[in-house]
Amino acid sequence: MGFNFRKSFKIAPGVRLNVGKKGISSVSVGGKGARVSVGKKGTRTTVGIPGTGLSYSSHQPFKSNKQQKPREQPPTLFNSDMPPPLSSKYQEGDREVSILLGLGIFFLPYIFSWFTLRQGHTTLSRVLSFGWMILLILMMK
Repeated sequence: MGFNFRKSFKIAPGVRLNVGKKGISSVSVGGKGARVSVGKKGTRTTVGIPGTGLSYSSHQPFKSNKQQKPREQPPTLFNSDMPPPLSSKYQEGDREVSILLGLGIFFLPYIFSWFTLRQGHTTLSRVLSFGWMILLILMMK
């Protein structure tokens, strides 16, 4: 039997940071009815009916470059004044970003500021959360 360690920290309402023996293992967003967890192996989405024990979970692994075969480029002739072509990993259109990741990045500052700007929080925490939201919005432009 091996040694195991796992701890979950609540960052904000609905947001948890999960830590294992090798470091940060995943970040989870959501509550009892629906949760999205993003870890080093991929994204897990879980939807359930609280109190019934019924749930559905799906796992979307990240694409690995190790499984792809290297592309062979046909030989071409170059002029001496032309620079060599860029590697295929730097060409446009090769990266894909998950829609859930994009929505999470877009809505997380709003959710964060909504919960921290409620009554009962210090002025410093409200100012910091609102500044964080504005910074992320400006970075998107």
